[in-house]
Amino acid sequence: MNEVESVRSALTVLKTVRRTPIFPPFPNRSEPEADLRMRSAVLFVLLAAGLVAAVPREKRQAQPQRPTPQIPARPTAPSIDPDVTSGITAAFGDTSALTQSSVAKFINNQPANSSIIQALKGEADITDITDDEFKMIPGNLLTKLNDDEFAKITSDQIVAWLLRKNNQFDLEQLDVLSVRVEQTKFVEVLTKMKDAAEPAGDPDARPTIGLSADVQAFLVRKWVEANVNVTCDEMPASLEKVSFMPRGLTPGNLKKLRENSDQNCEPVANKVLEMGGGRKRYCMMSAEARKEACEFAREAAGNQKDTKDNLLKLPPFTDCLTAQDLEGASADLIIDLYDNDFFKDIDEMPAGGNAIIRTKLEGSDRMPQGADLITFFNNVTRVEKLGPAAVIIGDMIGDLSQLEVRAMKKMKQTISGSRVCNQGETEASQQGPSKEEKELDRKLLAAEMSDPASVSAATLQSLAGSLSELQPDEIENLSEEAVVGAISELAGEGFTGADARALIDKYKSGAAVSGALSAAQLSALGSLAGKLPTADIDQMSDADVRSSISTFASAKSEMSPQQIKKIAKKARTGNLLDQLANDEIDPFFDALPLKDLEDNADGIAADVANGDYSKYSDLQMTDAQATLLFGKMVEGLSELDRDTVISMGNAVAGATPATLDLISNDNFPETINALSGQANFGSKMTRKIAKRLKDEILPSSFADLSQTDLDTIPADVIPDMSTEDLGNVAAALCEAVAQKVAGSERLFETQEIRQQKHSTNALRCLGKETSGDLGESDMATMGNLICGAEDAVLGRVDASGARTALENLQNCPTKCLSEDRKTKIRELFETYTANTDASSIDAEAISTIGLNAYVLSDDFISALPNDVVSQAVSLADSVDVVAEEQLAVQDSGCGIDRTAMFNKIKEATTGSSGSRRRRQATVYTCTQVQDLGNAAVSLTEAELSAMTSAEFTNCLEFLGGLTGWSTAQLELMRDRVFSDIAAAGSLTTDQVFKLGKIATAFTTTHLSALDLSDIDAVYNIAQHSGYSAAQTEAAFTRYLGSTAVSAISSEHLVGLSNFLGGMTTAQIAQIDSTAFTDSVANIGNLTVFSTDQFTALKEKAVSASGATSSWSAATVTNVGTVAAGLTEAELTALTDAQVPAITPGAIALIPGSTLANGLSVAQLNLLSMEQAQAVTNDQYSALSTDQKAAVDLAQYGPDDVADAPPRSGVSAVHACVMLVFSAVLIRLL
Repeated sequence: MNEVESVRSALTVLKTVRRTPIFPPFPNRSEPEADLRMRSAVLFVLLAAGLVAAVPREKRQAQPQRPTPQIPARPTAPSIDPDVTSGITAAFGDTSALTQSSVAKFINNQPANSSIIQALKGEADITDITDDEFKMIPGNLLTKLNDDEFAKITSDQIVAWLLRKNNQFDLEQLDVLSVRVEQTKFVEVLTKMKDAAEPAGDPDARPTIGLSADVQAFLVRKWVEANVNVTCDEMPASLEKVSFMPRGLTPGNLKKLRENSDQNCEPVANKVLEMGGGRKRYCMMSAEARKEACEFAREAAGNQKDTKDNLLKLPPFTDCLTAQDLEGASADLIIDLYDNDFFKDIDEMPAGGNAIIRTKLEGSDRMPQGADLITFFNNVTRVEKLGPAAVIIGDMIGDLSQLEVRAMKKMKQTISGSRVCNQGETEASQQGPSKEEKELDRKLLAAEMSDPASVSAATLQSLAGSLSELQPDEIENLSEEAVVGAISELAGEGFTGADARALIDKYKSGAAVSGALSAAQLSALGSLAGKLPTADIDQMSDADVRSSISTFASAKSEMSPQQIKKIAKKARTGNLLDQLANDEIDPFFDALPLKDLEDNADGIAADVANGDYSKYSDLQMTDAQATLLFGKMVEGLSELDRDTVISMGNAVAGATPATLDLISNDNFPETINALSGQANFGSKMTRKIAKRLKDEILPSSFADLSQTDLDTIPADVIPDMSTEDLGNVAAALCEAVAQKVAGSERLFETQEIRQQKHSTNALRCLGKETSGDLGESDMATMGNLICGAEDAVLGRVDASGARTALENLQNCPTKCLSEDRKTKIRELFETYTANTDASSIDAEAISTIGLNAYVLSDDFISALPNDVVSQAVSLADSVDVVAEEQLAVQDSGCGIDRTAMFNKIKEATTGSSGSRRRRQATVYTCTQVQDLGNAAVSLTEAELSAMTSAEFTNCLEFLGGLTGWSTAQLELMRDRVFSDIAAAGSLTTDQVFKLGKIATAFTTTHLSALDLSDIDAVYNIAQHSGYSAAQTEAAFTRYLGSTAVSAISSEHLVGLSNFLGGMTTAQIAQIDSTAFTDSVANIGNLTVFSTDQFTALKEKAVSASGATSSWSAATVTNVGTVAAGLTEAELTALTDAQVPAITPGAIALIPGSTLANGLSVAQLNLLSMEQAQAVTNDQYSALSTDQKAAVDLAQYGPDDVADAPPRSGVSAVHACVMLVFSAVLIRLL
């Protein structure tokens, strides 16, 4: 496979004198709290398509010395009416406050009779300003008020100001303001916010706060610092003042309490547990904070920490308890804890904990035995008391079928989901059903519906929560009447794929739907609407689609792109802006063609001219759409401030580095934090923010950097700050810097050399740059920076730090590890386990090494206890098999071999022997195969052959949905399809739908025989990588049949996915221009085309959208990889706005000579890091020396380019980052 083909394959898969303050000024040392936001997969994928051949370069030319930065003119404050200025200067003492842009702009926008202006002039009292008016006053104005005026501000006004979201982006302003508020007044502020957050009469209600996590952390930190001299006995009452801010209980703030010798005591620790647990605030705290609170309580209890009374104080804060802690407890203590609801009130057991609890209970003479044990657990209260440990009941009694159905249902209710927290708030609440839970579901189904055909709707309703374990043949046998009667329960079970389609068909038959579904009938389907066939959507009236838009939106995450495209097309009617105003199409805005926005550009411009962006701010949108919308929003703006950015909402994703020049320096910190909080930006944006902060905002010497300054730097930006500068911060602040860098989600998007430098900075901060043992606290400080550390660093981690280091290493990006790195991780595991023999390893140890368990020797893995490995089966499901498969394609010696671990999981899960001497293959059921998850790819050809016809047929969709199969495995499953189900030409569209990855093993003859009339079935097989050009040609030809190419609709162009690679250049030219324009954003995600095909696609784009010279930046981005078809002349003619808009995926696919001859050095200087690292080795070798230097500079930046390693192939870290997101791309396609 040549490099271009490899890239294509890989690509498939963001001060004045103060009164007595309540808070002291910011200290120099405090922990940062990284703003870890959930990312939009779509935004990342557009970046990921370029993180392909990121690359250590050939030895670089010496870089010229950087000139002194030239600071361009920044927006300045508008002038203020002299009469107003002269009237209000007394409130400030001078006119300096009025020179700030946000202040001047605010004052100029006030009406003549404004109570704010009157108060500033002394014509009215500040207390006359209403709370709603006061909260709009810029923080920059308030900070400049003289003391007399500031003292008049009421606590109600402060509360209103703090709770306004727009005022929560600048902690520097909050710091300045907080030190000027008298203690009595600030206690009033806290009390009023607490009373409002905690409704009276409902002590268990979660507080409704209205403060961001950063502001909560700030306020709690300042309160703790202000109470540093408060005694142990008095501190609990003091903490009660801030108890309504659980997100403020950060690890750093809790450490401040623990590090205070007067406050590291039981009363304070118990108060922390009460603050976080009694009213379910626990769930709102970070995982690290929950663990810190647990450790605080354990430490404060001293040698009494393991007594019943002290342990009973912990729930739900059991996050720091280990399997060893449970092992050390007596059986009597475990039963005492059980009797007192200890397990009932916790969220998750530690790894290996369930097995220990089972052993303790079984070995106690206080527990009944035999039939009495079954009677014991038929008492549902006793089941409930076990909480998440209820999974052990099946093993304790031998067979769950011996329990009464009501006891099994209580067991299901007890162990499913989170008992303490809502879904998504904790790791436990995000996990899918365990093996034991699935087994319980199957037992319930077997007990209640031995004959699916005779099951009533009432029975199905009573089994809600367990129905997802129905097998395909059981669903097929359900009566239509039962499905219709229980459709609400079935819709809530999360059925996907063919099972969902089968239920929809039964519902339609049972509800006598002869034609199109009505809006009411669609609503009854609930989340099943996500798998409504595209053809059925097409049958619905446009009006019904529009009235059903919210139903479709709730199931959008389960839809394929052609379904989404069809819904958007049918919902779209009349004037787009009117539809947006009426919320008729909003959830599917991102599926609208860019041309729809371009055609309405004037209307959009007029719509936003008055600064009202509300119609667009909450829309989900593509990068191209955001580019266009944001461009319209900033037209005519001379300045961009925080409030404007916030009101623009999601459209700020279209901001460019030039946007930053619209922000004045006095507004810069709060505005960039607002930008960072609303969108994920690429390297050009974050690098420019970092440079602006350094050159114009932060102290000239980073040795003078304060905690407030550090808080000013957005978490997304700090990895791009100069590592040299960050390495020069004061010793008291360097640990906080390291933790903020380590916690940034952008850390792994920077170059490997930069990650290494950040890691070195952290080690230097710890005083252990080149030597010294690294303990637990060191590893906690380094966090994810361990990923960038050199191999030798891992060798210095001692026994106390080994566990944290291993856990942190699981967060590193998927990458090919060197043998040295694997050896170091293995040695680190040996340090953690004290070289324990494999047969004595527990589940906690396996969980600690996690995804990196494959580095252990095959013999060691084989000797692990099955019961231990069976508890760690979720490791298989955590593997990104798509990414690792593509790594192996790029590098056959990649070194990620999970065969031994998957085989062990298979053995532990199903009880089969892994011995090579075994003569007969184990016969697996479909449920056993499904329980294996990703590890099912370890099934041998013999084992796949041994499955019965019925079990293989039931498992077809599951097997076809996995990747990581060998060619031999795929070919064997293909042959079983033909022998057990039907020949290729006789497969129904529903059966084709289930084939998935298996179809990649079909020959051209097989593909030419398939029924490809159902576009959803087509997409389900076409989305997979691994087809040859001949296969895609056969598939496309079969799909087309006698239909004219010009008749292919846009949703079908989308659904054909990789099969479009089978089109001839002549056929591409025949695509309907409107259909092409509507689908080009999806086509532009594909990489399967040849150079000639890309050229033809580009020509089609020209015929549809005009000459490339007329393309806007949004259009260039929108066409995606289609831009790989640009000619040398067209590349040369690209403007400064167009070059940065080329997607990285397109960059990687441009022929080397075309790139070298087409883009000048000046143009290459415009590339982003993501674009530069997409340049392949072949392309790079074709460049001139000056061009290479430009690419190097774009990729590494001026701080790192001289230190970047020579190019010797594909850089593992960036190839892996690309592949991780390529996996997401495959799923989106």
